[in-house]
Amino acid sequence: MKTGFGNAVITPPNHTCLLAGYALRPAAGVHDDLYASAVFFDDGLTQAALVSFDLLAMEKELIARLKQRIRQACGLPPANVIFSCTHTHEGPEVRERKFRDRWYGEERPDYLDPYLDFLGARTVEAVQAAQAAAQPVDLLLNRAYVDENMNRRFFLSDETYLGVPGNKHLSPITTEHADKELGILAFCPQGTRYPSGVIVNYGVHPLVAGHLAPFISADIPGVVRTLMHESLHCPICYTTGAAGDNHPKSPEAGYAEMQRAGQALATEAVKRLYDARKANEPLRIRCLSRTIPLRQRTYEEFTQIHGADEASIRYNFCRVEQPGAVTDVEYALLAVGPVLFIGVPGELVAELGSVLKWFSPFKRTYILYQSTDSLDYIAHPNAYRWGGFEAMVGQLSPGAARPLVNAILDAAEELAAEELAAEERAVQAASH
Repeated sequence: MKTGFGNAVITPPNHTCLLAGYALRPAAGVHDDLYASAVFFDDGLTQAALVSFDLLAMEKELIARLKQRIRQACGLPPANVIFSCTHTHEGPEVRERKFRDRWYGEERPDYLDPYLDFLGARTVEAVQAAQAAAQPVDLLLNRAYVDENMNRRFFLSDETYLGVPGNKHLSPITTEHADKELGILAFCPQGTRYPSGVIVNYGVHPLVAGHLAPFISADIPGVVRTLMHESLHCPICYTTGAAGDNHPKSPEAGYAEMQRAGQALATEAVKRLYDARKANEPLRIRCLSRTIPLRQRTYEEFTQIHGADEASIRYNFCRVEQPGAVTDVEYALLAVGPVLFIGVPGELVAELGSVLKWFSPFKRTYILYQSTDSLDYIAHPNAYRWGGFEAMVGQLSPGAARPLVNAILDAAEELAAEELAAEERAVQAASH
C-alpha cells in the first residue's frame, strides 16, 4: 500500500470570522493556525483520502461541495473521501443553516462566501500534496490510555443533573463513561520504523482555550500536531473521536492548560511508537458510504426529555429543520487493513462510540467526529431519561441512535466479510 500526507492552512485570511464554539464572537487575531490535514491511500486497486479539518462542524451541503472539488482536481470519487472535524471551538463558523434559519437571530456574515471558496481551494491543495507524497509503507499500530478527558455529565443521588462545565469543582469526581483510548497509526517507508506520517485519534472536546479567548486556535489538536512533528519530523493528522460528552479535564482554562493537555497526548503518542506493532495483515483499502432514513425530533419529544423546561425547549427546537420528517442521514466507513474509521453525522457521545468499538468486527475502530453532517448531539436512549445538555441539543429523534448504530455495525460486518473473502482468494491463488 502507498500512503501520503499533506496539509494546508485554513486559517481565515486577516482572521475575519466569527468564532463558532460559543456565542459567535468576532476573532481578534490568530493564536495558532488552523489546518486541513489529508491522508491519501492507494492499495493498487482502490484510492481513498481522509481529511481532518480544524473546524467545529460542517453541514452535508458543504461536505458535498468540497468532495466534488476533490473529485474534479484529484480524481477521487466522493464515496472514497471521508472527512472529520476536530471540533475546535476557536475556528470560523461555517454552518449555513444557523444563519439561514436564524436560530438565534444572527445575520449571514459577509466572510462566509469568500472563506468557503478559500476552504475548497485549500482542501484540494492538501489532498494533492498527500497524493504527491504517496510512497510504499508499512503500518505500525499502537494505543495508549491517556487520562486527559472526562465525562461532563454529573448526577446527584436525587437524579439532579449538573453539567460539569458549569460546575467545574465537580471535575475531579466525575465518574460517567469516558473513552481514554489514544489511537496511533504510523505509516513508515517499507522496512523502517521511521514514520512518514501519523494519524492519531482521541475523544475530547477541543475547548481548553475557552470562551474568553478571542483568538483563532486549533486548541489541543494543534498542540499535539506541533509537538509530535517536532519529535518525528513528519506530518500528523489529528482526528477527534466520539467526544460528545467527553470534555478535557480542565475546560475553558486558557492557553497554558491547552499546551499542557496537548503535550500529554503528544508525549504518549510519541512514546508508544517505540513499541508499536507492525500490521502483518494485507493493507487493503475499503470504502463504504450509505444513508439511513431517520426521523427528526418533534416538539413533543423535547417535552419528554427529563428536566426539559419551556425556555430550553424553545432554545433548541429552532435547530430542527423539519420536525417529525424522515431524512436520509449519511454515515461513512474507511477500512485501512485491520483498522476501521467510522464517520458519523454529528456529535456522537462516548458511550455510543464505545459500543461501536466493542461490537466492531475490526480489531481497532475509531470514530471520526462531525464527519458526514452536523446534526448536533447523538446520545444513547438512556440519556434522555436522565436529561442534560447532550439530550436537549439534538436534531434527531431520541429513537434514532439504535438504528444508526445497527446500520453502521452491519456495514462494518460487510467490509470485514469482503476482507475475509479477499484473503481466501489470495490463498487459493497462491496455492495454484
